[in-house]
Amino acid sequence: MTDALAARPAGRRNVADTALNSAATLWFWVTFAGQAAFLYFIAAFYGPSTLSGNFADWDRNPFLSHGYVAGDAMGNVAFAAHVLMAMIVVLGGMLQLVAQVRQRARWLHRWNGRIFLVMAMLVAATGLVMDVSREIAHEGLASNFAISLNGVLVLVLGTLTWRAAAARNFASHRRWALRTFVVVNGVFFLRMMMFGYIILARAPPSDAWFHVLGFLSYLLPLAMMELYIRAKEGPAPARFAMAGAVLAAAAYTAAGVVGYSLIFVQQALNA
Repeated sequence: MTDALAARPAGRRNVADTALNSAATLWFWVTFAGQAAFLYFIAAFYGPSTLSGNFADWDRNPFLSHGYVAGDAMGNVAFAAHVLMAMIVVLGGMLQLVAQVRQRARWLHRWNGRIFLVMAMLVAATGLVMDVSREIAHEGLASNFAISLNGVLVLVLGTLTWRAAAARNFASHRRWALRTFVVVNGVFFLRMMMFGYIILARAPPSDAWFHVLGFLSYLLPLAMMELYIRAKEGPAPARFAMAGAVLAAAAYTAAGVVGYSLIFVQQALNA
């Protein structure tokens, strides 16, 4: 009887672990599908126009303002480099989350992680420069503060991730890397949140709500990731609760992937 009672917490913990890990795996594959669509759009939309030198086509993207500025050769080159590096970041970030890569190809995980962090921080830095030189100059600080704050967080969290790895504190490194991953993908999450809203509400968000989504696109995933990290190390009830939250996030992200793929990508590429 004593042995049976002693075994119950461990058994419950194992069930909680399974629930949380299963929910996280589902979220990963939903996010992977969304990032595949996002990557396809970047390559298909920006690739031909950039390679052909028809930079003015960049502004057909309704999410983008001042991507191409006539007479600003350096700024246009910086934007092209920004987009190219973003493609590498999307690929590298998802690869870092694959457990088999971390376990069976550690050399690939290390080198891909270095490339991911360097590129992510360069993307953030060039994005901040463009925000200051283009977006803020045309639209003011308030409308672009969310984007700039996202870039600052990428630089800060990316530096902390690198420092933890250099100190060989791998437990801390993994936690900082997960936080960095979600803020790096703020642009991706913004699209998933917006098109998830359109699918569920059957209407686009208002301008005010869109500005709110600009902050939620990285602050909400960052908060979710922090709760996930703490739940992994916490009691079974916290793991069960977090599993439910992750499942809800996966469901909403799935709606966003459907909306983004069927509405935005097709319309933008056919415009």
